[in-house]
Amino acid sequence: MAGAQETVESVRRQIKAVEAETAREKNMHDAEKKRHAEFVEVGRKKVQALSSQNKTLKAEIDSLKAELGHIAEVRQKTMGTIRWYESRKAKYNESFAKVIDSLVPVFESDFPYRNEETVKSVKEIADQLHKGVIEADDALNRTLEVFYDRIRLGYTTEVYKGFLQVDARSVPGTYLRYGAVASVFVSNDGNDVLWLSRTPDGGYAWKNVSDDLAMRTVLKDVMKVAEGKTAPRLVTIPVAFPKEGE
Repeated sequence: MAGAQETVESVRRQIKAVEAETAREKNMHDAEKKRHAEFVEVGRKKVQALSSQNKTLKAEIDSLKAELGHIAEVRQKTMGTIRWYESRKAKYNESFAKVIDSLVPVFESDFPYRNEETVKSVKEIADQLHKGVIEADDALNRTLEVFYDRIRLGYTTEVYKGFLQVDARSVPGTYLRYGAVASVFVSNDGNDVLWLSRTPDGGYAWKNVSDDLAMRTVLKDVMKVAEGKTAPRLVTIPVAFPKEGE
């Protein structure tokens, strides 16, 4: 009987142990099921959030594509305008370069003083404008500066040393330039005296007055006054006119 009773108690303990283990397993299962449900819910919410973000992103991408298309259209129109402007600009520069270059004969026939420098400057401006090295406004300013230099020439008087081709001789002497209307040359030895006269065709030529005693004396006195070798006084300077040739 004692053995049977112990066996029953043992069975009861085992049953309780099994029930406890079952309860623990059930609790663990319920907890796992709850965690799984929470995980599924969190996952569902994340999927919804990602789906919403995806829709928003797609809408933004579509908007950006439309904006890019608009920008590309505007850019194409702008490039067309730029090409048109550049074409017009090139034609204008080419035309303006021809106008500047046409000034060369004018300066070549101008009062013969540093004409070569002036002509060289004008040709250089036209060439640089033609090649696109400078812009039209710069070419205009530089051309106007050349004109201003020639205009200022008419308001100055200058005495300077140099050489003059007399017949076949290169004669050293002194020049007197009075503005842009008169010029006198007296050689260092005083034998050659010339003044700048106008030709019937509107050009310039040096007139030798070495054999004209009166004119020779007048021009030598003019040079002495200009160089400060004698007291200042009024002197007569010959001025030529193209129609009369003198």
